[in-house]
Amino acid sequence: MKKLSKIFAIVCLMVMAGIRLFAQDDERALLKQMIKEDRTAIDAISMYPHDIRRDIFIAAKYPEIIVRLESMQKKTQEQFNNLLSPYNRDEQEKIWNLTRYPNLIADLASGRRKSEGDISEILRNYPEEIHKTAMEEGLNNFNLLVTINSMNMDYDASFESMLNGYPDDAVNAYRELIKQPEILNILSDNMQLTIVIGDVYRKTPDWVMHKSDSANLALATKNAKETEEWKESMNNDPEAQKEYVEAAQEYANENGYSSDDYSTPLAPNASVYYTNSYNWWFGYPSWYPYEYWDPYPYWYDWGFYYGPGRKIIFFGMPSPWLMDWYFYYPEHHHRWGHLSNHYYNYYYIHRESRHSNSVSRSVDGWRRRNSDIVNDDWDRNPDKRRQYFKEYGQMESARAKYNKENPQHSVDRSQYLAKNQGKYPSIKAVAVEKPVGTQTNPQNQFNYQREMPAPEKKPVIKVPDNYKVQPQNNKPTEPNRTNPTKSNQYNAPTQPKDNSQIRSAEQYHQNTWQQIQPSRPSNPTPNRSVSPAPNYTPAPVRTPTPAPKQAPTQAPSQGGGGKKR
Repeated sequence: MKKLSKIFAIVCLMVMAGIRLFAQDDERALLKQMIKEDRTAIDAISMYPHDIRRDIFIAAKYPEIIVRLESMQKKTQEQFNNLLSPYNRDEQEKIWNLTRYPNLIADLASGRRKSEGDISEILRNYPEEIHKTAMEEGLNNFNLLVTINSMNMDYDASFESMLNGYPDDAVNAYRELIKQPEILNILSDNMQLTIVIGDVYRKTPDWVMHKSDSANLALATKNAKETEEWKESMNNDPEAQKEYVEAAQEYANENGYSSDDYSTPLAPNASVYYTNSYNWWFGYPSWYPYEYWDPYPYWYDWGFYYGPGRKIIFFGMPSPWLMDWYFYYPEHHHRWGHLSNHYYNYYYIHRESRHSNSVSRSVDGWRRRNSDIVNDDWDRNPDKRRQYFKEYGQMESARAKYNKENPQHSVDRSQYLAKNQGKYPSIKAVAVEKPVGTQTNPQNQFNYQREMPAPEKKPVIKVPDNYKVQPQNNKPTEPNRTNPTKSNQYNAPTQPKDNSQIRSAEQYHQNTWQQIQPSRPSNPTPNRSVSPAPNYTPAPVRTPTPAPKQAPTQAPSQGGGGKKR
């Protein structure tokens, strides 16, 4: 009898162990399926360093904290907005910028009102780019800074109280993640995925870390290879480079930068940019149209900058913001047909990267939205594709103009082509079946296709002077032979304190690769005035060393991708 009892007990243990193993396998299968369905969030998380990913997984074990943090942040940001509302936008922007530097407001506000000498002493510990603003606000708005510091201490105390009772590793993880608000947004915006990751990590932490380490290595290797190929393709195609530079300059201009802003040559280290996130409690400036926690300058969207002597230096891919802007306006294809074809050629080689590569994603989305136009001929005839793009851009721009002038008789693409085929001999439209019950909207033809919302304008980021080459030093000089890591000419940027982030171009794009911008009403966009681009001097062709607007009424439709941000 005792023997039978032992056998029964062993069988029960085996059954329970099997159930647990089955449950683990089932959860892992669910996680793998979710990973397949949501590459954006997974790729974003995977690109962070090992220690940050570990904090993310630990935090995901307690998703209720994320929900409470987000709810609390909405209230604290509203309170901060109300506090700043009496001030004009320029003054508000200065205050918001101060909040990006941990402890700076506390240092300025603690104790008595500070003299200019006192503030200068404090600023020795902070980057040069914030000195002028901190001096002005410290002298002129001391009482406001005292209030902000008091609010911040209250919020931090509430945060610490919220973490009471949780394990030390969870407390430490959230203390780190709150310094990087964009991560909390990723976890909050993908809560189902967060819960599953947290649950799987709770049971098999080594397995999750191993999988994420493998994904990090694979993505980093893949992105580095594709970025190098992009740089090589631009450097070896002077015409594409010329058109790309013109487009990039216009993009910067339309986003509020002047030619003086983006024509200034930059120091050789401009591809490594230090930044601080906005404070989680106070948020980003209230006029930003999307979540934009980490401000980066225009050249991080370009993927190149002007070095000494105005030599063009490519260091990364164009950002999803720039690509969305480019593919939204059909006129771009007419003006820069060679560049459009260059994008397409690159996409054709990297079609499998449509989830993680800004160029491939944008071209793939454009093809899908224009499936009635883009047929196999576009793939079979690369030599003719430039002409296809030019005719497409000319046709869609003309059709948008016609529909604007004839709102009661607007036509869709197939109707317009039927009447004007002789003008666009290379373009042929095929019928696209509408879903059952779809009504034609005269204000928005082809509304049964997935469309791209009008691109949002990115906030202008003032470039710190220490990234610029001063006019008198505009000619390159021989590097310092005694210290090959430095030049006689430039000072390295000052690294911010505490929660600063140093990112390459690929890391900058890690959570913007496939973002869909928020839908907005399709209000007419004023016709854009095109200003001539500054004089352009192409970089010499070289063989790189291998690496170890008016929104058209159609569905020109261009959809896609940026944040936020």
